[in-house]
This record gives sequence, C-alpha cells and structure tokens, in this order.
Amino acid sequence: MGPWRPLEVAVRAVVPLSLVLLLAGCAADAPPAAAPAPITGAPSQTAPSTAVSGGTPAASPAAAPTIARALYWLGTDDRRGPRLYRELVPRPAAADPVRDALTAVLESEPRDPDYRSLWAAGATVRGVTRDGTTAVVDLSREALASGGGSAFASASVQQLVHTATAADPSLRAVQLRVEGEPVADLWGAVDVSQPVRRAPAAEVLGPVWLDVEEGASLSGRFGGTATVFEATVSWQLRQGERVVQEGSSTASTGAPGRGEWSGELDAPPGDYELWAYESSAEDGSVTWPDTKRITLTG
Repeated sequence: MGPWRPLEVAVRAVVPLSLVLLLAGCAADAPPAAAPAPITGAPSQTAPSTAVSGGTPAASPAAAPTIARALYWLGTDDRRGPRLYRELVPRPAAADPVRDALTAVLESEPRDPDYRSLWAAGATVRGVTRDGTTAVVDLSREALASGGGSAFASASVQQLVHTATAADPSLRAVQLRVEGEPVADLWGAVDVSQPVRRAPAAEVLGPVWLDVEEGASLSGRFGGTATVFEATVSWQLRQGERVVQEGSSTASTGAPGRGEWSGELDAPPGDYELWAYESSAEDGSVTWPDTKRITLTG
C-alpha cells in the first residue's frame, strides 16, 4: 500500500507476523468463505534447538498447537478512503476462534506497517456468545473512545465483522455490545443497533491485494486477488524510486467480482519493494497500491 497520512484521530497501530491469503469476493448476504490456504513466499520459521553441555541436544518444550486465523486491518489510498486488508496469523488452536481473532485485532499489531486499526488502546473483548448465526461481541468501554469520521468508523466495524465471520464461517453477522449493554451507534457515526453483516467486497476490501508476506523471500512467482476494472492489475518491482520491472496481469474475474491474478519477477537477487495496484482509468496513475518488502532469491 502507499503512504499513510497522519489522521486527526486516536490511532493505535497494530503488527503480527502473518501470511496473507486469497479472498473470493463476498456479497453482503453471502456466508463467509472458509479461510484459504496460506500464501507462498513466506519466510520459513524454524524453532531454535536447545543443547546441553557435552553436545547432547536437550529436548525442546513442545509448542502449543496453533492455527492460522484471518485478521483484517485498515489501509488507505490517500484520495479514496479506508479499505480492508487481511493477514493470516498463527494463533492458539485451543482458543475460541472468534474471541481469539478479535482479541488479536484489538490488542496486537499487523506485520505490514501500512496497515492500521483505529480501535482505541485498551479496548478489549469481554466476551463472545452465539445467537444462531450471529456472534454477540461484548467490548470494553474503551471501544467507545475511537473515531475518525463515518467512513473510518464503518470500516472499523467491518474490520470486526470480517474478522469474526472468517474465524467462524458459520456466522453471518455480528451484534456489538459495550460493557454488556446494547449500543445504538459507535462514535456517533455508524449504526450498530442491529446485527451487522459483511458489506459487499467491492465496497470494503482493498481493490488489489498482494498475497505475499511482508519480508518474504521469493523465487519469482507471486500473485494475489483483486476487484478491478476490466480485471487488469498493474505491478512494479522497485528499489527505492527506481522501477526495476513492471507489468500487468489479468485477474480471473473483473469488478465487481473478485478474482485471482499472478505475475513473474525477472530481476537479480536482492532486496526490493513489490507494488500491486489499479491504474486510474482517468490518467493511468497509481491507485489502491498494496506494497510488500521482499527479498528476491533468483
């Protein structure tokens, strides 16, 4: 994504180690799809070995089982407003999936420094219950302290709705409470008096996603998902301000649908920044960029 301009709101930045994944476009009334497979190009993670004196390896403590959970964050094109982007993050497998995923969004940080959350510091999940296909999420009073205008407030609510319904695909909506009590609206900007469903993907998701983890090592192939005009995704490989390689790819579905796309890098090994974006139909300028720092291994 492109540069984030400071917002005149209380912003708490958030950054977990993640893997990003593919997303099929979801209509407001469609049930959330199951989480896609982890992306390629993620750095390997190997637990360090433990040794004792004399060279005999000591057994490492067994790691608690984890599962990848989809967490949603806000990103922005300075001219166009907030959209949602997603990272796949290892979380405790034994935890309640919805409560754990929402806790991670409120209390942790995204790996990609271009992603943000506007939920106030100190906001927590007090509890999660299920009423049929609706998750009833009780937040602490700190959740009332955020803001940022109606567009950002709506995106922040959708951040929770998308995260909750991705964690439990049987859910269709989220009903918010604060300190156990119903609330009519959040920040005076978005109605939450009734259960909130996912808004259409074309309205709330970043038009172009790079399914590459921040800091990943790539051998050349990369890709993502997109909702773009005529299914055309533009991309560049950069070193500083210098464009080393550029091209375009065709997504499997054009807007308003969401399709998969891919590209192939051909450049010397080294550290780069990979950009994927929609070219403006008016003047060809970069809009809705998603960017990742990568290492090309050749």
